[in-house]
Amino acid sequence: MNSILNIYPIFVTMNNQKPVVLVAPLDWGLGHATRCIPIIRELLEQNATVVFAAAGGGALLLQKLFPDIPMIDIPGYSIIYPSKGSMTWSIATQLPAFFASVKKEHSWLQEVIQKYKITHVISDNRFGLNSKKAKCVFITHQVKIKSTRGLQFLEPVLFSLNKKQIEKFDELWIPDEEYPNNLSGSLSDATDIQIPVKYLGILSRFKNEINNPHKIYDFIALLSGPEPQRTLLENKLKNYFIQSGKKCLLIRGLPDKEMDSSTENVRIVNTINDEDLLKVLHHDTLLFCRPGYSTLMDLAVLGHRKIMFIATPGQTEQEYLANRLSSKYNYTTLSQDKEVDLSVFKNGDKIEIVSDASKLRNAIRNYLYQ
Repeated sequence: MNSILNIYPIFVTMNNQKPVVLVAPLDWGLGHATRCIPIIRELLEQNATVVFAAAGGGALLLQKLFPDIPMIDIPGYSIIYPSKGSMTWSIATQLPAFFASVKKEHSWLQEVIQKYKITHVISDNRFGLNSKKAKCVFITHQVKIKSTRGLQFLEPVLFSLNKKQIEKFDELWIPDEEYPNNLSGSLSDATDIQIPVKYLGILSRFKNEINNPHKIYDFIALLSGPEPQRTLLENKLKNYFIQSGKKCLLIRGLPDKEMDSSTENVRIVNTINDEDLLKVLHHDTLLFCRPGYSTLMDLAVLGHRKIMFIATPGQTEQEYLANRLSSKYNYTTLSQDKEVDLSVFKNGDKIEIVSDASKLRNAIRNYLYQ
């Protein structure tokens, strides 16, 4: 990993007129990093100097794609998802530590801005990365937080807390079309937010629909997300794939791990680059994956419809999106604790999302130069 201490002084002396943008995705899974990819490309296109602040697999992913961009280590939030029991209670007990991490992150940013002459900050769901010393943007599709079943009366309180944190930033960027004709549904309804809101359209690392004439695999599992639920789903699908006898590919979503062993009919890889994914994803291949929002944006652009969505247990955002995909687009969803039953499977409808690439371009131009 490149050291910013070695690279950054070149930026200061040679490019002192250019905006210096710190891009910092949250480290819960790879989705926050992947949806920053089109943003980074557009920043570079518009002559900005980019610096990363990332951790875990997201940091490795961005370094592989942009090896010349320096990286600053940033602490993660270290939220632990339970393997059993109440997700709501587990998260509630970790809130004091979470807010302590946000406060620490905020102090960290003030030092980074001064030390590395940061002029702009793009924070993907990192609440502490706001400052009066730089122009700071917060990226999220989850403005209205969903509560678990039976506790929906708490949703106004959750929105109030989220709103308070979001409005510490200069702008809110939402990777979607404007509600209600959008992909994320009521999650991204920003009606009551009091800072400028920009809808960027669908942000995907892919640009076109899949057009692979050769079917290689019957089943593909595309995994990501927090532990231990990622591992629990991996083990479940690995066993199912082996027993099926079908030709399968299991992508673990662990770019920082060593290669696992493959079986006779199941190839197992820790990660896969975009080019290789397009080579193996065929319209008749059944894809098993989480309904994480970044994954949904990618699949909407790719036009893949043969999908079984398995939400992370207790993750209310994914559960909401899975239910919405099932009711609005007829996609098949499966609870993680249930056995895979292909007799109930059906192809989903094509997700017709009309997205305007100029929205991202204009948002970044205004952000950098106005």
